[in-house]
Order: sequence, then C-alpha cells, then structure tokens
Amino acid sequence: MEDNTRKKMKITVLGVRGSIPTEGKDMLEFGGATSCILVEAGDQAIFLDAGSGIISAPDIGEKQISVLITHPHLDHILGLPFFPYIFKDCKISIYSPKRDDTAISEQVEKYLSPPLWPCRISDYPSEVALFDAELPIKIGDVLVEGIPSIHPGGGTVYKLTYEGKSLVYATDYEHDEDRIGELIGFSKNTDLLFYDSQYTDEEYETHRGYGHSTAKWGMRVMKESGAKMLRFVHHDPGHTDEFLRRMEAEIKSEVCSFARRGEVIVL
Repeated sequence: MEDNTRKKMKITVLGVRGSIPTEGKDMLEFGGATSCILVEAGDQAIFLDAGSGIISAPDIGEKQISVLITHPHLDHILGLPFFPYIFKDCKISIYSPKRDDTAISEQVEKYLSPPLWPCRISDYPSEVALFDAELPIKIGDVLVEGIPSIHPGGGTVYKLTYEGKSLVYATDYEHDEDRIGELIGFSKNTDLLFYDSQYTDEEYETHRGYGHSTAKWGMRVMKESGAKMLRFVHHDPGHTDEFLRRMEAEIKSEVCSFARRGEVIVL
C-alpha cells in the first residue's frame, strides 16, 4: 500500500522571533528562537532560514537536507554553526541568491571564519555545498520559486510547491503600495502564507524603512491572493506572549494566527 504521507508537506515551526533571540518566562508560548521553518516533502527536508531555531531541528531520518537562506542578516544565519546535522556525516545543500554580487559562499565565509568564529564551515564533519540560487529550481520533487523581498540589503520571498500544495515564506518584507501586487500574485491561492508582522500599526509609523510589516497588510495579502491559511512571523523581540495574544485576538480568524515555535502544519 502506498504511503500517502510521502505526498504531503509537513511544516514545523522552529523559530519565528525577529532581529535577535529572546528568552524569559513571558516569551515561552511563541518562542524566542529566530527565523527557521522546516518543510518535509517526500525525501527532502528543506529548512527556510538558519536562525537560532535551526538548532532544535528534529530527527528527519534519511531525508536529503537543504537550507534556503532569505538573506544573510545575522538573525537568519545565527544557528548555522550549531545546526545538529552539520556535525554529522551527511550532505547539506545551502541555497541563496547573490547579494550585492556576493556569492553565498562568501556570505557564509564572512560569518564562519576568524575572528568572528573560530572555524570555517569546511571544518565541520558534514559535506556542505553552497549554491547561488537562480530561481526557479527543483529540490527533489519540490519546486522552489522566488521574488525579491523589500528589505534593506535585499532578500527573497520563497514559494515551495509539492504535490499540488504550496507555501509562501514572506519574512523580512516591508509592504509597499506600488509593489504589494507582486507578492499578492506570487501568493495566488497558496495553501499557507507566512508573513512578516513585526510591528503594530502604531509601531510601524516610527519604523518605516526597517524592512518589516504589520498584520493588517498580511491580512490584505491573504484576502487578495486567496491564500487559505496565514501565519504571522518575525515577532518583535519586545513582544511578550501576552502582547502577541492580544494582537492575535484582534484578528478574530480561525485561519490566521501568530506562529508559535513547535507548531506543525500538514498540507
């Protein structure tokens, strides 16, 4: 009998905090680890970003491992030197478009090298290959597409499609009336949309140009794109569990919520 679970996408939220990891008893429900989402599809395990959340990567069996980096700001690559699989005898493929004509290998090397770090990525037991992604690409049977994000230094919004299901990962994205249509079209009828909502509407007024958005704009993208489910990500490091629950309560939707570390969604 065919194993139908192999034809589904399993999404595990490993980290959704923005800017810097946080800790404390008032930040346990949503979590303090920075950006990382695990997507398991067929024989592939694809990590979206390598923030500190990647440190708690679960057992993925014999799946092939890939990491898609949206951009090389530290909160999105902070977990790389502690990624459990980098210490194993396995192969890991890391993909990211060039930034300012800088290859992903150079981006990672700037972080993982003395004096910032005592060893280089080539010193770890795993075999790591770094690719300058020219999207779209296929990773196993998963189609990976992308559009530019709106963020200082640039970034990538990824879409992963597998067996007729898709998710869009739009973190570190600042809404722009003239360009929001591109994201809406890119997210057309997606099954799951992750959207950056670091700020409240009031906070955004003093953080224009920082490269982040609000829940209100995420709701607009969902409505106009026909996305079936929405999870807000990149929680501000100052937003406690109580604060995020209040923001969530204002939405009053069964298919929209603020992402919590440890949440599992199957498409």
